[in-house]
Formats: sequence, C-alpha cells, structure tokens
Amino acid sequence: MNNVRNDEIIKAFGNKVRFLRKEKKYTMEKLAELAGIDYRQLSYIEHGRFNVTISTIAALADALQLTLSELLQLDGY
Repeated sequence: MNNVRNDEIIKAFGNKVRFLRKEKKYTMEKLAELAGIDYRQLSYIEHGRFNVTISTIAALADALQLTLSELLQLDGY
C-alpha cells in the first residue's frame, strides 16, 4: 500500500470519527475523556494527521458505543 492510499485512509478515519462525535453531540474533550486519550490527539486524528494504533481505535469505538468493525467501515468518508 503506498503513502497516498495510507493518507486517504487516515483522513477517512478521522472524518468518520468527527462525524460520529458530532452525531452524538460530544465535544472533542468529552469524546477524548471517554476514550482515555488527550483531546489534542483526538484533534490530530479527526484532521487526518495521526495514524492511530489499534488500541486507540478500540477505545474510540467503545466511547462511541460501536464495534471495531463498525468504526472501521470507511466507505463514504
């Protein structure tokens, strides 16, 4: 997989996290707190500037009340 494709995936994941956070009416601070991460890290994720670890993805899925597979479905983002 080349870097362009990786960048697209990272951006799509961030877009989905932002969309879901707003859908739940969570602030960045609230979602970060629920996921146990720093809100600045969440900002980097949402803006596609941070390639997250699987443990962070799992924490975000849990905080958003989703399964891992639901959070990782990136079609349309």
